[in-house]
Parts: sequence; C-alpha cells; structure tokens
Amino acid sequence: MKKKYRLPGGIFILLGVLLYCIFIFYHFAGLLFCAIGALILLFGAVDAMKERFPKATKCVRTVLRIGVCIVLLAAIGTGIWVGICAKGDLAPQADFVIVLGAGVNGDVPSKSLSERLEATEHYLEQYPDAVAVLSGGQGDGENISEALCMFNWLTECGIAPEHLRMEDRATTTEENIRFSLELIEREYGTRPETAAVVSSSYHLARASLLAKDEGLQILGVPAETDNPIYFCQMFLREICGVWYTVIF
Repeated sequence: MKKKYRLPGGIFILLGVLLYCIFIFYHFAGLLFCAIGALILLFGAVDAMKERFPKATKCVRTVLRIGVCIVLLAAIGTGIWVGICAKGDLAPQADFVIVLGAGVNGDVPSKSLSERLEATEHYLEQYPDAVAVLSGGQGDGENISEALCMFNWLTECGIAPEHLRMEDRATTTEENIRFSLELIEREYGTRPETAAVVSSSYHLARASLLAKDEGLQILGVPAETDNPIYFCQMFLREICGVWYTVIF
C-alpha cells in the first residue's frame, strides 16, 4: 500500500482512538475519525491491486466512489433539514411543553441539561400558563433522576411547582415523548396533538420524527449549545441518528 494512503489513514485512526479513549464526550467523533481512516486504507488496498487485477480494481474503485458520493449527498441533505429544525418555531405557544432530559453529574445538571433548563425557564416566563413535563430517568453516575434535577433547578429559579410535572422513567428520546404523553393523558384525560418540546437545537429534528410516531406534532424550542466543537460533533451524530430512526 502506498504511503499516500497509509499515512493519512493511520493518522485518522490514531486520532479517532485517542478521542474515543481520552475524551468521554467525543466518542462519536472518535468513531467518525476511525471510519474515515479505515475508508482511506480501503481505497489504498484497492489501489494496490490494480497491477494484478486492473479491470476488477477499476470496477471496485468506481463503486466505492459512487457509494461515498451518495453518502455525502445524503448527509448534506439531512444536515440541511436538521439545521432548519434546529431554529425551532417562531411561536411555540402550547398548553404543554415537554423537556427532554440530558445527563446529571451527581445532583447537578450537565452542561447540555443546563442549556435546556435555561431555554425552559425562558419559555415558561414567555408562556406562564403552560405546563412543563420534565422527562428523564436516573442513569449511571446520577444520584437523582433527570426529572427531579430539572424540577429542583427550575423551582430554585422561581418557577411555580404547580406548572411542573415529573416523568422519571424515560431513558431514551422515544420514551421521553411516549411517557410524557401518557402522563398528560392520565392527569388531564386527553392526549394533545401538539406540544412544545425543549431540547438541544441539533436534536429537534430527530425528536420531531419520534414524536410523529406517537401522533404528536411538536413546536421546537431550541436550547443553544455554547461549545462549537461539541455542537459540530453532535450535529454530525444527529445526522446518523436521523438515518437510524428512519431506517429502523
């Protein structure tokens, strides 16, 4: 295999392994770098066969290039849609707002959860009659559920407890939406067709897809991500997440 393939391929894989093993919040970026490195090495392996199998090599190389182009075009198209959804709705007024949980560090909200809580506080100040369903169970490294963490944070900021409901069983976005709708239906006797949803801006596109499976149309309320590097990683991850949701 030629050096022009071996060197960049090895560098990408090495960087991917380092990102995955050292930086806990950049696992996806590590996997992505490893995948790019493996693809470069694959092109190098195919190129190394051209002297022995020129026709087969040309065919395989063409198929690989077409495949890469299709994936890139699909990623660009999906990314545009994710970016449009990330802007949220101009007037997201609704009777209920579902707040999607994120990690809790012990008893303290993670950076992502803090950003979602700030967006929730702003929403409830703008629409004081809305009822917020705080959705999120308790995971590894969390002393309390994400729902309780959100409840504590919001009430400490002056949000009236009677405007908050806790859903503390969900462990996935799909469960966040389904269990929140079940809670609303149990308490109010009706299942809303439309509700506002607070989540990180890059996550709203996939949330809207999962909500449609539950018969819910969402009004997106984006929580902005301060860290641009983390945002880019999560944006790319959400593109793959959308594909997974659509396919499976």
